[in-house]
Amino acid sequence: MNITTLLADPAAIRLECIRPELRSITLIVKTTSPQALCPRCAKASTRLHSRYIRTVADLPWHGVAARLQLHTRRFFCSTIDCPQRIFCERLPAVVARYARRTVRLSDALQLIGFALGGEAGARAAIKLGMSVSPDTLLRRIRQAALPTYPLPRVLGVDDWAFCRGQRYGTILVDLERHCRIDLLPDRQAETLCTWLSAHPSIEIISRDRAPA
Repeated sequence: MNITTLLADPAAIRLECIRPELRSITLIVKTTSPQALCPRCAKASTRLHSRYIRTVADLPWHGVAARLQLHTRRFFCSTIDCPQRIFCERLPAVVARYARRTVRLSDALQLIGFALGGEAGARAAIKLGMSVSPDTLLRRIRQAALPTYPLPRVLGVDDWAFCRGQRYGTILVDLERHCRIDLLPDRQAETLCTWLSAHPSIEIISRDRAPA
């Protein structure tokens, strides 16, 4: 998340003016590149088709909600055999396709969601000038890319209770990295055997002496 500059990507957009309002600030910005890449054939084009305005929310200024009014363009594709005849210029460092928030605002909301959850995170975000619902924060958490880890080699196996005395599952821990890697729905040997068959990197298993 880049918050060191006033604009999300100064190399791609230029600030034209700032329009203060009662409870928010609007930044009118325009794209600066004389050309754009076709998303289908990746060829640059300078043939302008039309212009349009796109409004997206951005990081707040000192607790005041801010939004960008993006003046962007559509281009003709210059490649004769490209099926994409007209395309909109992309600003991947500023805002994703069809998104209503800038990339850096989405990253900030995701961080708040992971730290505080839905309800508490939404209350904190609103106080900071980022209007968001608890459901939106939970969606940001679910959409987050999962981190990649090396294949486990030393595995810890133990049971744990979904509901104490009624339903139990199996927890699997990477003992070299000291972190949980999976939860199995029961504590049957067959379920663990199936999991081990799909993870041949396991060399050592540590477990208690439970009969299962």
